Amino acid sequence: MQVTMSSEMVNAIRDTPEAPANLLESVEKAESVDGAWSISLTGDERMAMEEMCQWYIQKDPDTGELTEKGKLYNSIIDALYDAEEA
Repeated sequence: MQVTMSSEMVNAIRDTPEAPANLLESVEKAESVDGAWSISLTGDERMAMEEMCQWYIQKDPDTGELTEKGKLYNSIIDALYDAEEA
């Protein structure tokens, strides 16, 4: 599956301490396409990326809204779903 992500999303994955080596390898092989990044993932890598991102989707206890970091990781999951539907 080909997943399109922004530079901000790719950097978030690179900076995630729990990112498995196989995901980081896929991210490092990403190709620049029209100002975004195209990442090739297997089904297992896609699932691992979604599970990893879910750890970081948190709400602000005062507002009930997603934190900025949570919004970023949520956007990565949205990109995974978009790629799956394509």
